Amino acid sequence: MKHLKIMALAAVAAMAFMAFAAGSASADLYTDAAKTVKYAKGTTIVSSLAPGGSAALKSGSSTIATCTGGEVHGTTENETGTVTGGISSLTWTGCSQTTHTVANGKLSIATNGDVTGSGSQVTLGIFGVSCTYGTGEGTKLGTLSSGETPVLKINANIAKVAGGFLCPSTGTWEAEYIVTTPHALYVG
Repeated sequence: MKHLKIMALAAVAAMAFMAFAAGSASADLYTDAAKTVKYAKGTTIVSSLAPGGSAALKSGSSTIATCTGGEVHGTTENETGTVTGGISSLTWTGCSQTTHTVANGKLSIATNGDVTGSGSQVTLGIFGVSCTYGTGEGTKLGTLSSGETPVLKINANIAKVAGGFLCPSTGTWEAEYIVTTPHALYVG
């Protein structure tokens, strides 16, 4: 259950900050703290697991899987209002279980920085079986901070979408992603 790299899994994984399609609150993405210059449609956003950190999938108080590296790549689909976009690449490295992204999905971001993932799926080898977890039609992943080094803190309940009885029906995905491209990102 590998910290369910599903989502943006995100940009998501997060990271996943480029694919922001949902929610009723709109969010524009700016290049500056004064929020005077918006990022244009087609802006590439890349986020990576925080150095020295990990993404973890937990079931209750037990950690089922971890990854020490991973990236989310995506491109914004619009400039104003609810910024949307798809995740073009969701990768995982240094994992305690075999982990594969099955569907990249999308992300959305609200004015308050809440990030939601949809349509992402990740398959993990757990207890010798294949278990797939996903973000479905909209899973709140966490909150994206604004700044020179924006951070997406993920703490999300992820549902099992495929796998046998040995696969927990849900898991909690915990991770912290740093937006590495562009250099600064302000949500407004």
